[in-house]
Amino acid sequence: MPITVYLIGALLAFVGGALSFYFYGVYKGIINEKQWWIPSILHVSSETCTRVIDTHYGKHFGLPNVLVGIPFMFGYGIILWETGRGNISTTIPFSIGIISIVVGIYLIYGLMKLHMHCKICYTVHSINLIIFLLQFSV
Repeated sequence: MPITVYLIGALLAFVGGALSFYFYGVYKGIINEKQWWIPSILHVSSETCTRVIDTHYGKHFGLPNVLVGIPFMFGYGIILWETGRGNISTTIPFSIGIISIVVGIYLIYGLMKLHMHCKICYTVHSINLIIFLLQFSV
C-alpha cells in the first residue's frame, strides 16, 4: 500500500483530534467558539452542539466521549504515520478503523435519537470513515 495513503490518513486523524480538542474546549468554556483555525461552518456553540456531552450518549465510563476521542485521534494519527513508514503492520490501523466505524455509527445513532445535530461530531466521524476507506484505495 502506498505510503501516501497512510500519511494522508495520519494528517486527517490529527485534524480530527484538533476538532475534538476545540469541541471540548468550547464545552468547558476555555476556548472561544469563534477560532480562526476552525472553518466558520464548523463553529459550535456552548448552548447547542456541546449539549450532547451531557446526555447518556455523550458519556461512557464516567468520561465524556470527546475526552476519549482526543487521544484516540492523535494516537490513531501516530499509528497511521508509522504504518506509512513501514514500522507497523497494516492490520493494526485496519482494525482500529473497524472499531472507529462501529463506535461512530452508534454515536451518530445517538445524535439522531436525541434530535441533536453536531457538525463537529459528523465531521470527525466522517474523517474516520474516510481514513478507513483510504486503506482500500490501492
